[in-house]
Amino acid sequence: MADALLAGTDGDAILAAMPLPVLVMDSASRVLFANEACETILGKARRKIEGRKISKILTFADVRLNRALAAGEDDLKAQDMLLEIGDDKLNVDISISAFERYEKDQLLIILIPRNADRSHLNDQSRSGQQQGIGAPAILGHEIKNPLAGIRGAAQLLSKQGEDSQKPLTDLIVTEVDRIARLLNQMQDLGGSASVTLAPENIHLVIEHAIRSVRAANRSTPPIAINYDPSLPDVLIDADAMLRVLINLLQNAIDALSGQRNAEITISTRYVMSGALRESLEDQIGEKTIKLPVEITISDNGPGVPPEITAELFSPFVSTKREGQGLGLAIVRKLLQQMHSRITHERDAHLGLTHFRLNLPVSVPERAV
Repeated sequence: MADALLAGTDGDAILAAMPLPVLVMDSASRVLFANEACETILGKARRKIEGRKISKILTFADVRLNRALAAGEDDLKAQDMLLEIGDDKLNVDISISAFERYEKDQLLIILIPRNADRSHLNDQSRSGQQQGIGAPAILGHEIKNPLAGIRGAAQLLSKQGEDSQKPLTDLIVTEVDRIARLLNQMQDLGGSASVTLAPENIHLVIEHAIRSVRAANRSTPPIAINYDPSLPDVLIDADAMLRVLINLLQNAIDALSGQRNAEITISTRYVMSGALRESLEDQIGEKTIKLPVEITISDNGPGVPPEITAELFSPFVSTKREGQGLGLAIVRKLLQQMHSRITHERDAHLGLTHFRLNLPVSVPERAV
């Protein structure tokens, strides 16, 4: 299947564009090809990878895996293997399979980093990882057609219905427009979806998100709010942030399904602690952006299973039986595009799950 997919003149481009590190090795254990993701994870330029023996490029703590690589064994899959990269170590899953692209008896090697914090991957690799999640153009077209009908019907109801129904019909129109914009972004496979950063009152965006989840759910647990009214405007894309908040709130609602005394809390504050300064900065080129505005969404549900905590923000990891595991991966991607951060924390003593967002302000420093 891989050979058929990658055959033809576009095969090299497909391999090069893959977000995961990919190498092609010949029968003499030499690397014929390495994509850009390999440069990032291995810390070496492609010209220093290609043409060298695989043993000089990939060294694992497991001696048996090193031997299998050197011997050219195919149809091999291993999980949670410790890859030694100079003085650093990285846990990866590895897949080795037969592959005939450049000549006979080749192997295709794919590495899948397991670390939840994949800061070693550059922004291009992260955005590429999410591009495969986007809906194909034909699917977007098929979705947008009925959306246009829903929007028209809501506008008609707004004109013909009672005044008390207008806030709901207006919300339908607003949400349909937001979905249409999201589809347009997902169809743009030429790179990461663009965001437009502008000063926004984060509390207004939060309130919009709360209205949306309440409208979408028959039963919503009580949502307690604890806002800092003195917060400055944040520099975000309002649509992207709304999507982030709706996703996190919906996750909390799902986690609390059927639970007695369920409650969600949304808190905002300005973080001024010097101890947190390092973790609340984002390096963009040579410019450092501080992220002092913090939003915490908490729930008193059962929490995330420990076995998936480390990969919580990775694609296709889900706590839901029927979930696709895309929501939190997309949340992290959107926040990265807005130079913001998200972290997860479980307070076992209080039985609370916290998702914390740290955002930049719209001015360099808050006036004191």
